[in-house]
Amino acid sequence: MKRKAAVSILLSGLLAASLIGAAAPASAGKGKKASGPQVVGEDVSGDWGSSVDTGLSPIGDTLGQDLTSASIAMNGTDKVDFIIGVNSLPAGGGVPEISRYIWDMHVNGEFLELDGKFTNYSRGVCDPTSGQCQAGPRDPGMQPFFVRGNCAAVEGTNVTTCEEIGVVKGVFDSAKKTITVTVPLEMISAKPGSKITPGTNIFGGSISAAPAAFFTNNSMPLDSLTVTKTFVVSSGKK
Repeated sequence: MKRKAAVSILLSGLLAASLIGAAAPASAGKGKKASGPQVVGEDVSGDWGSSVDTGLSPIGDTLGQDLTSASIAMNGTDKVDFIIGVNSLPAGGGVPEISRYIWDMHVNGEFLELDGKFTNYSRGVCDPTSGQCQAGPRDPGMQPFFVRGNCAAVEGTNVTTCEEIGVVKGVFDSAKKTITVTVPLEMISAKPGSKITPGTNIFGGSISAAPAAFFTNNSMPLDSLTVTKTFVVSSGKK
C-alpha cells in the first residue's frame, strides 16, 4: 500500500532493532527464449539516504536497503520471479518488521504493487484499509509480500489504499544479496505475451526500500530504483 503519512520513526531505534532481530523490452527477441533473469533496472550502490545525508549509506547496508538492481524471470510456465538486488543483506536474511520493499508496476496497463518485509506482523495481521481484515486477524507468516491492486486515493486525505489480491513469499538470500518474490501469473492476470512495465511510487522510483512500521514516511532516509525496461511474459518453455 502506498501512503503519504507523517509518522515519526527514530533512526536510532531502527538501528537497534535491525541488530536484533516503458523502454525496450527486457525479454528475448521474437523466436528466442530468455536465458535467465532479465535486468530491468539498476541503481548505484552507496546512495541510501542520500536525499537526507550522504553519510548514511552504511546504515542502508545494515538494513539491507541499498538497492542495486531489479530483474524479472520466468519461473516455469505459470509463475514469474521479481528479483531485487541490494548491496548487502544481513547474515540472517532480512530485518524483521523494519525494512519494507515496494515494487510498483503495470501488467497490461493495470497497476499492481508488491509490498513486503522479512516479517510484517504490523501490517499483515489485520490491515483494515486493504480489504482483507473482515474475516479477522491472521498470521501472515515469514517473508510475506502482498500483491496489491485496484488502488484509489482516499478523498480528503493524502493516503492511497490498495486492495489485497494475494499473499506470496519472498526469498532473502544473503549470499547472493537478492530478494526474490515468486508470483503466480494467474494472480496478476498475466499470460504469455503480457507486458510488465514500470510503475512509479511516491518516492519517485519504481522500487523503494525504506524503514517502516505500519506506515512509511517519505521524508525518511531510503533508497529508490527506477525500472526502465519492459518485461514480456513468455511461455517459460525452452
